[in-house]
Amino acid sequence: MVMRLQDVLNLPTFQEATVVAGENGLSNQVQSVNLMDAPDIIDYLTNNQLLLTTAYSIKNNPNALMKLVKQMAKQGCAGLGLKTKRFIDEIPTNVLQKANELNFPIIEIPLNYSLGEMLNEALGCILKERTHELDYALNIHREFTNIVISGGGFSNIIESLASILKLPVILLNYRLDIMAYSHNIDKDAFFEIYWYIHERIHHEDLDIYKVLTLPREGKGNEFTEFSIYPINTTNQQKGYIIIFGKTLATASPFTLAIEQAANVISFEFMKLHALEQHSRRLKNEFFADLVEGAIPSEEEIINRGKAYHLKKSLQYICITCKLDDASDFYHDTHPLQAEKEMSLRRDRIYEMVESMLTKQLENSIVFTKGDLFTILVGFDFYNEEKERIVLEALTELQTDLYHTIDSAMSFGISNYSENLKEIPTSYQEAVDALRAGYRENKRRFIKSYRIKELAEIYKTIPTQKLKEFYKSTLRDLAYPKDKEKEDLVQTLSVFLNNNCQIAETAKILFIHRNTVIYRIKKCEELLGLEIKGSDETLRLRTALFIHSIFNKRLEKPAN
Repeated sequence: MVMRLQDVLNLPTFQEATVVAGENGLSNQVQSVNLMDAPDIIDYLTNNQLLLTTAYSIKNNPNALMKLVKQMAKQGCAGLGLKTKRFIDEIPTNVLQKANELNFPIIEIPLNYSLGEMLNEALGCILKERTHELDYALNIHREFTNIVISGGGFSNIIESLASILKLPVILLNYRLDIMAYSHNIDKDAFFEIYWYIHERIHHEDLDIYKVLTLPREGKGNEFTEFSIYPINTTNQQKGYIIIFGKTLATASPFTLAIEQAANVISFEFMKLHALEQHSRRLKNEFFADLVEGAIPSEEEIINRGKAYHLKKSLQYICITCKLDDASDFYHDTHPLQAEKEMSLRRDRIYEMVESMLTKQLENSIVFTKGDLFTILVGFDFYNEEKERIVLEALTELQTDLYHTIDSAMSFGISNYSENLKEIPTSYQEAVDALRAGYRENKRRFIKSYRIKELAEIYKTIPTQKLKEFYKSTLRDLAYPKDKEKEDLVQTLSVFLNNNCQIAETAKILFIHRNTVIYRIKKCEELLGLEIKGSDETLRLRTALFIHSIFNKRLEKPAN
């Protein structure tokens, strides 16, 4: 039970006290009581505190009492008890008017009891209430803990909490998966609330207890009220307790019950997280061995891979993906904080990749190796139709990652492997495809390994011939000597790779479109041609591509 000012006035030593102003504030919560002997007491008062005073320190300063009332009301104090007929005969009218305006209670205290006696009784009553609350909290915590110790899971805890609150309750994890719900839940009403919560969490961080109302379409001004209580753990894993209906959020027993349930659930979330991390680490170690070719026999691959549903009969493609802006993440943040936030982001990305791809691509396995997220996808027979399905799934995933958690991701796709022993080759192909995209200054791309085949063809041509073609095509831009020409080459490369789209080039390079136009015109002047026809653009793209795969061998020899 919360102690209110009205409850304090019912105590024996306060029964003859009179409320002379601010009666609308009698419901103010009283958490402590203080005495004033010094004029600077306001600096030591706290929220929800009742002040008792004889006004001795301000008896000769008529304005001091007005100032004290204003400051106490602003600070959220519970009220002011003044013992009149000693140092002040009566409370000034203007002070009473201001207190009424502020709904700040002023209580006139008779001379029957000393302030010390009144202070002791009020504090004793508050202490008694606090003791009851602590006993209640301890009993509730013990009840929830016993549920866990006896083998009960989230469902039993939520069922017990629903019984205490007499309201339906649902538990979500930080991914908004349903972990448990009470038997008296209205599933139709819940799913309406679920999507509302889903939208709210993506637009704001619900990290404090909130009571929300849900507009229900087609039912006029009717609203469904519910409460959301976030669960925070030391490793930032979050969950949410959703409570249907009016929970009387200001009623302490209900709040304590929810808090204790959240405490016990948070430990269970931490335990689940530790198990998931351990399982994921074992999985990553196995697949790291696999893609590095460190497992000697196919039989061992099959036996160890059974736990992850790796099947001998399927043809596998490998997909590698990486955060485009990972290095930028560390620029303006303390290294330790940046590392922690990056770890949380990578966990979130892993969860989204696994969740989305396992739904769309049946035989998919997700693991991480270094800073790469890697996916193996198995097919009975891989063909162009299956490739189209993969590209559509990756495009959707890429878009969701970008819009949901602001993460720009790029993907490299391998050719398919005929057997499990060829998976290391597929992994290297996917890595090479990813690197090829980055060499072309692309961002948020999906690139297949076929680009590697073109590179292999060029490598069969004598380097001297390639060098002559490169120099004759790019002329003064072949070996840029200053920053201006390096910028021109970079802009030209991005411009050509994006089908000569000025707006897209400006967006990728984070420069103004007029700067792109100026640089392209400058390139045309130096190259002696207009970058319009298909022949000219193909020749330039070929020269730039040759440079990307032979950049060391094509460097201009020193004079």
